[in-house]
Amino acid sequence: MSLKFFEFIQKILKNPQTFKVTQLSFSQLRIKESRSVRNKFKPLLAFFGFLAYYVRKKQKKLLLLVVGVFEVFFRSLFKSKSFFTIKLIWGRGKLGKPLLHIGTLILATLVFLTGGVFRKNLIVLSKGEQEAFITSSSDILPQPILVATQVPTDKNRESVITYIVAEGDTLSSIGKRFAVTVDTLRYANNITNIGYLKLGQELQIPPVNGIVYKVKSGDTLETLSKKYTISEQAIADFNYLSKPFILEEGQDLVLPDANIPAPVLAIVPRNSTVSPSYSGAAYTFIPYAGSGATGTGTFIWPTNNHYISQYFSWYHPAVDIAMQSPIYASDGGVVVRSGWWTNGYGFAIQLDHRNGYVSTYGHMSQLNVSVGDEVSQGNVIGIMGSTGRSTGPHVHFTIQLNGQFIDPLEFF
Repeated sequence: MSLKFFEFIQKILKNPQTFKVTQLSFSQLRIKESRSVRNKFKPLLAFFGFLAYYVRKKQKKLLLLVVGVFEVFFRSLFKSKSFFTIKLIWGRGKLGKPLLHIGTLILATLVFLTGGVFRKNLIVLSKGEQEAFITSSSDILPQPILVATQVPTDKNRESVITYIVAEGDTLSSIGKRFAVTVDTLRYANNITNIGYLKLGQELQIPPVNGIVYKVKSGDTLETLSKKYTISEQAIADFNYLSKPFILEEGQDLVLPDANIPAPVLAIVPRNSTVSPSYSGAAYTFIPYAGSGATGTGTFIWPTNNHYISQYFSWYHPAVDIAMQSPIYASDGGVVVRSGWWTNGYGFAIQLDHRNGYVSTYGHMSQLNVSVGDEVSQGNVIGIMGSTGRSTGPHVHFTIQLNGQFIDPLEFF
């Protein structure tokens, strides 16, 4: 401690009265009655006024600070943009791929780090205690295990059923109801004109697509498999046959998905006692006529109605014309094919117009001409149908020039 402090202490000890603190009376501290109310609140008003002034000043500075920050940010952004643009231009695209890769990595990193932040239900809450909560093994009530086989109501049939044709029925609607094709119904009932059904007519409905075959003497699984293009195993499985797979004469076998042969025509083509059947080669080879009528080189609509259900395309080189109608020769010529075409066309007719053009008419229900007949433009050659690979009555009409398919609509 300093010397002056010690001297100060000695003075106090020698003469205490010298440093006696003067005490004020209560009357001296009391605020006089004559002071106004304004004087009482003046310090408070001054405080709030200064507070408002302070906030206004600070707010102004804060706004100026924010504006300044944004100004600096945007200036830097534009300068960076100009910098990178110049670099990319002068670099002739050399930096394009690296910048793209870097941006992709940055974006992937951000998604990886923040992807879970925006998901909902981050916290899994307990569903609470259940009323019937099992607390011990004694709460478990053992029950016997019952095993039962239930047969579905839509189980596939295994045998042929008889159906009576009702008003409004068609082969298409009946086939859809029993999940079989029109060709299956047509063959099972020897129907050639599928556009005509008689009210009350009885139809045999096979259980699946294919045919129902009556076994003849000498038939085996091998011969039936080759004849109808179906595996021996499929025949054995569907008909529950066991080894040694001996077939009895007169036995009915269901051949599922068998190759359906051409039915016997109700109307026998002229100049022939047998309806010809054409294989898949008929779609690529044209048997041009050596002589006969020659067409005009122009074509007309082969039907009364001009409703197109499918247009010409690379995978469908024909036009499909719907709505029931007779089929007319689109131009004059010679019939080179008239019969059943396997693999699609059903009953079909092909005309050679003897000028490079050939026209074909598929899915017919009735054939009115036979091979070798000469026809003129507009002659009726048959009736529209839905035979072969068809979902409804229409004619599959094609025109070929020197073997190349042409859109028939170009001639109408």
